[in-house]
Parts: sequence; C-alpha cells; structure tokens
Amino acid sequence: MLLVHPREVRSTVGTAWILRRSISNLKWVRSNGLGIDDNQPFQELIGSPEHSPLLLFPGENAFNLNQGSLEEWAQLVPQGKRPLFVVIDGTWTEAKVMLQRSHVLKSLPRVSFDVSKESEYGFKRQPHPSCLSSVEGVHRVIELLANRGMGALPSEREHDQMLQIFKRMVRVQLGFNGFRSRQDSCSPGKNSGT
Repeated sequence: MLLVHPREVRSTVGTAWILRRSISNLKWVRSNGLGIDDNQPFQELIGSPEHSPLLLFPGENAFNLNQGSLEEWAQLVPQGKRPLFVVIDGTWTEAKVMLQRSHVLKSLPRVSFDVSKESEYGFKRQPHPSCLSSVEGVHRVIELLANRGMGALPSEREHDQMLQIFKRMVRVQLGFNGFRSRQDSCSPGKNSGT
C-alpha cells in the first residue's frame, strides 16, 4: 500500500506516480495531510484478514529484512497471510509527521533493511546516507524478500523497470539549468532504509 502525502499527489515528478504505474497490485491511498486513521480505504486495507500490515520505515525495533530470522518473519507474517507493506510517500519530514499523527501507523510492526548504497535521487538531497526514495526502497524490499526466501521475484523482473524510470526522471530533472536540490530531515534508527 502506498500512503501518499497530499503534496506528492499533486506532484508531476515524483516516486508515487512511478510506483503506481509500475506495480499492478499496488493499493494507492491519498492522505489529506491531517491524519489517515479515519480514511476508510486505509482502514479496510489495514484490517483485511488476509494481510499482515507492516510499515516500511526505519526505527530502533524495526525487523531488518537483511538480518532478521525466518522465524521472526513467520511471527510477523503468519502462515496463510500475505505481507501488506505500508509505504509512506512524501519527503522524510512529511512522512514523519504522518506517522506521528496516526495511532494506526504507530501501532504497525516496522520493517527496514541495511542500505548498501546511497540514494540516486540526485535532485533531492537525502538527509542521511541511509535514506532512500520510495521507489528505491520498494525495489530493495522486493529483492530482499526473494533473496531470503520470503517472497518471489516477478517472473520477468518487471520491478527493475520502475528503477530505470526513476533514474531517467532524475537525469532529466538534473538536466534543467538552475535546478537546486532540496534537503529533508531523516533521523534513521538502528535499522536504516526507507
């Protein structure tokens, strides 16, 4: 599920649109910016009995997809359920505010991963080397789940296309004269990654 900040919905150059067009089973939920807990589509997805909702967001107690045991994973996603990754799409500051305002988001188990290379979001300076864009983070999760035996890669690696589109978008934006990067604030915990 992609939980989109209102500013990102209006953006014509952003990761939300790339993800929405790249992942066929992605659920897109627009936030009004004031809170998400009363949003009916959000509540229906989070409360779905076939899913185990997990918040993809760094933090001290986040399950690390690189290092966590398969037994711990089985506790997070019991037999017969599918993981529902909740990804907050917005700047790191916007994402933190959305998280702070939502009792539901705060109650979800967090998952994260080790970051092996910095974000390629060249026109948005990431506030910390472990902060990635939503596209980069989702791509990394798909890869990690498959590599660890917790999921399967798309048969034709369709998820690689979203990363290629993202990189092209960055190159085009950087090609504009006078384009300045923007810094955002991220204070990752023990487990980094978006």
